[in-house]
Formats: sequence, C-alpha cells, structure tokens
Amino acid sequence: MMKEEKPLLVTSEVALVDPSDSKATKVQWRFTEEGQRIRVSLRSGRIIPLSKIAEDETEDMVMKSAYTEQDWDTKADDLKKVTFKPALSTFEDDIKQLMGVKDPRKRAPTFWY
Repeated sequence: MMKEEKPLLVTSEVALVDPSDSKATKVQWRFTEEGQRIRVSLRSGRIIPLSKIAEDETEDMVMKSAYTEQDWDTKADDLKKVTFKPALSTFEDDIKQLMGVKDPRKRAPTFWY
C-alpha cells in the first residue's frame, strides 16, 4: 500500500467557521443596504467577515494594490462612454435607418397573448 495525498473538495469537504459557535457552516452571499457583498452563515445568520488580504485580491489571485495598468487594459475613460442607445426598433430597421433606406411597406400588427 502506498499513501497518496489527494486534494480536498471545496464544495463538500471544506467549510467556513460560524463566529457564534465555532462550528462548520454553509455560507450564503448577500448584499447590505450600501450594496456591499458579504458572507452570512446559514445556521445563525451572522456575518462571516473576509480577511483583509482577500478583500484586496481579485478573482484571478492578483493583488489590486500591486497591479500596474498595461497598454492592453481598457482605460477608465473608455468605460464611462455611452456607446449604446436602446430603441424600440428591430435590427433590420436600425440598419435601414443608418443606410438611409426608405421602405414604404407597413409591418403587419402582431399580438402577444
């Protein structure tokens, strides 16, 4: 026989500790009134705080404070620009309007029940 280490399954073999009784508990993500995302114990309803390191870490394990912006990153000014203006017309109607095509036909009414 050979002993071999195997990884733990995060979904079924690892659990967070409830701060009220120091026992393992399931966790649910919720939002506060301010819009902050928090972890809540399902058994007692108490908030399980994130560590300071986890708050500064992104999903791909990069520290936000240590990240330097690269040339290929999207700039903050570009993110704030509004590039889409919604309208109640079909894709074909939008193309016709952009190209200046006049269509004398009337669309048959459709009814949704």
